[in-house]
Amino acid sequence: MIDKIMASPNRALITLLSALMLAIIHQYLFYGKELGVSYPIFVILFYGFMFLFARDRMRPLTMIDAFMAGVVLMLALTFLIYDNKPLRILNFLVVPGLIILHMTYLVGRKQRQWWDIGLIGTAMDHLLPQSIRHWGTVASIVVKTGGRALGKTQKTVAFKVFIGLVASVPILIVVVALLSSADGIFNQYLSGFPEWLNQLTLTPGLPRVIWILIAGVLLFSYVWGFVQPMQYEAEKRENAHWKNGKAITVASEIEKQEDVSVNSIQENQTTIKISSDTISTQAHRVPFRLDPVIMGTMLLVINCVYVLFVLVQFSYLFGAGGGHLPSDLSYAEYARSGFVELILVTGINFFILIIALQFTRSSGKIGSVVHQVLLFVLVGCSAIMLYSAFIRLNLYEQAYGYTYIRFLVHAFMIFLALLLLIAALRIRYTSIPLIRWYIVLSLTAYVTVNYVGMDKRIAELNIARYHQTGIIDTSYLASLSADAVPLLREFAQREYPNLKGEMLERQANFDLEETDSSWTSFNTARHRAKLELSKLRME
Repeated sequence: MIDKIMASPNRALITLLSALMLAIIHQYLFYGKELGVSYPIFVILFYGFMFLFARDRMRPLTMIDAFMAGVVLMLALTFLIYDNKPLRILNFLVVPGLIILHMTYLVGRKQRQWWDIGLIGTAMDHLLPQSIRHWGTVASIVVKTGGRALGKTQKTVAFKVFIGLVASVPILIVVVALLSSADGIFNQYLSGFPEWLNQLTLTPGLPRVIWILIAGVLLFSYVWGFVQPMQYEAEKRENAHWKNGKAITVASEIEKQEDVSVNSIQENQTTIKISSDTISTQAHRVPFRLDPVIMGTMLLVINCVYVLFVLVQFSYLFGAGGGHLPSDLSYAEYARSGFVELILVTGINFFILIIALQFTRSSGKIGSVVHQVLLFVLVGCSAIMLYSAFIRLNLYEQAYGYTYIRFLVHAFMIFLALLLLIAALRIRYTSIPLIRWYIVLSLTAYVTVNYVGMDKRIAELNIARYHQTGIIDTSYLASLSADAVPLLREFAQREYPNLKGEMLERQANFDLEETDSSWTSFNTARHRAKLELSKLRME
């Protein structure tokens, strides 16, 4: 069936109708409703839509495609499983971005590698220029389909009338504004138009129809931008140049086998050599590389400062957790002092590492060994700085408790530690593709943060701190998302009854927020929290 659609002369019309069907499902899932199970459902349907109508443009599937699809699906499922609002907002932006990049890698007009930074540019090209140019395709399909009974002249006239109507809209806006300001009576007549329009928009179904039409056009134009991509003039000239060069090379091979005059061969060989050199220069441009002596000198100077800093840190770093702090510093003062600076310096070190590993020209055997030693020193100093920042944050949390920001900073520091480990392996084993490993690790780390249960973990840590210090912030605990409600209800029931008031107040707010009872907005965490809060009220 798929092959029949691909070969059908009405493929564009079938694709447009399918896009409208998907748009109908889209408005049913999302119009006036809160995100829930609807999000992963639509993501799966969108992947099926792209696979069905752009299959002939799709490159062979690989492991990275399965990995990307898995990442997208797991992030989409968080809208069903969890209720952490910061991550929901972030995922609302991240998931479409990953889908756009994945679609561009699979069916983009340029066959780019998944780690190529140019993939982002190609994705933006498909999202905007390639899609916008097919808005007119929608109009031509509608005119062609609706005017099959019309003659060729009538179709042309109808299409021109449609273009004239569209082109007259911006002119009418300017003219009406000028006439309204010029004549008060005319303005009074027009002033009743918005009220009539408001009554019209309240007509049942009209906003949904507008939603469907806009979403359908956007979905069709996006997929059709992959099926029939526009090639820019610069790319056409480049392709023609390559084809001419290839033709010249083939012609030279034929001429070498033929018994022709020596002068003709020499002239053709000269022409061929010039064309071949031009093509070779364009095809094998020397990548930018830094001189190893310059980079080595920079690393040596930076490492000297870092080693001195680390030696000072060793005087009290490993005793800070046991109460051996620098003189005249409290736990809070020690934790605050230099934390942000250490994280920033570690980030700078990562930038230096990537430049040194990816863009430094190789030298002799001795030079390579020296380069590796300097990089290992940089990695080691960065690891100690990261550990120092980690200790400071732990002390700060022990004094003031655990929050979203502190939890995410902890996760970020663990992520930096893993990046340092990969960088250390890359120094030793030069065949490791650093950027590719970083991309995979970044996506894996982001999915892990979504599935670690941040709210529940924060509640557990604050309860453990309460057991040690007897201090707890019930207002903050009650403000955590629905993910933490079962644990907090158990804690309030067994150990801290004063928390019940905060949670019952939360139930009142929760009932006000839960105005949408549609199955499309179903969320496991919110459903479980509602049951737990109802039990708490009955106790």
